[in-house]
Formats: sequence, structure tokens, C-alpha cells
Amino acid sequence: MEYSLKKARYLEIFKAINHNKIKYQGPLILQMYGLLNDLNLRRENRYILCNFIDQNSTLFDLKEDIYETNNDVSLNQLFLFAYHKAKVNNLLGSLYNEYINSVNAISNKIDITIN
Repeated sequence: MEYSLKKARYLEIFKAINHNKIKYQGPLILQMYGLLNDLNLRRENRYILCNFIDQNSTLFDLKEDIYETNNDVSLNQLFLFAYHKAKVNNLLGSLYNEYINSVNAISNKIDITIN
């Protein structure tokens, strides 16, 4: 019961930060990353990061396929890599949108399974 209340509270937080014109997206990216980990959605978190890295792999100068090599590093290392590359390449908005879109999809899926 407590876990489902925790999920509902986090879903409210996710819905509250779903705005396109937020000036400082970096802290919200970090918050969404942490909230997904708190909800035991680490696999989804890893997928979000891999998807972002894969979409920008030529810009990040990656030679190998991120979907094959991502399990060689921890989730925290993967996040730090994606966040750093996003910040350096002025792509924080893109990473933010990746999280928002994924969180919306997860929220809809959870809403369907709760009802």
C-alpha cells in the first residue's frame, strides 16, 4: 500500500514539471532521474539515457553501439556521461524532453494498470 501511495505522489510531481518553457532544466533532469530510481524504474532510466545517447552518438563521437555496451557501466556513470555530453553540446533541452516524453508514457501505463 505504501509503495502505491509513493508512486501516486511521484506521478503528481512528474505531471507538475511537465512544462516546455522551464528555464533551468538541468536540476529537473536530475530530479526525474532520481525519482525513477526511487520507483525501481532503473531499467526504464537506463533506456531513456541509452536512447538519448544513441540519437546523438555521432555528435558524441561514439564508435560502439550504446545498447550493447551500456551494461558495462553503472547507471550513475551512464547518467553522468549523458548529462555532461548534453551540457557540453547544448542539448539539455533534448535530454529534458526525452525524460518528459518517457515519464509521460510511464505515467499513462501506470494509470492504466491502476484503473
